[in-house]
Amino acid sequence: MNKLTARLLLPAALLILAGCATPESRIKKHPELFEALPVDMQESVRKGQINVGFTEDAVFLALGKPDRTYTRQTEAGTTEIWSYVDFYTTSNRQLVDGRFRVRDSKGVTRTVYDSVWVDVNVRNEYEKLRVEMREGKVQAIERVRR
Repeated sequence: MNKLTARLLLPAALLILAGCATPESRIKKHPELFEALPVDMQESVRKGQINVGFTEDAVFLALGKPDRTYTRQTEAGTTEIWSYVDFYTTSNRQLVDGRFRVRDSKGVTRTVYDSVWVDVNVRNEYEKLRVEMREGKVQAIERVRR
């Protein structure tokens, strides 16, 4: 496979995979779960939105499978927390020392020591949403303000 073909196939594959991560695609895959929801809940799920009182099935259809789950125990009882994460990228400049092979105007190759600035991209993860469930229903929703 040549580089051009690989460059065309990768974005196409990513688009296909991204299409699997929408409320509509989950509704098509699990129509029985969607049809069991009340009509007002169905509208919110279609938009990818949730509210307090929604069932676990409604949250799954609206948001997908959680990235992490936690169990929380208090005197009031046990709750399950569904956590959804997202990513952002930061770019930092760093000065790097290195050895470089150079060829001068006479064609002689030699090693020089120099410092160069490079951009280093860092992918950062953050928790964007926490959904607290008790007895199969949403009790609380925490959203990050960015």
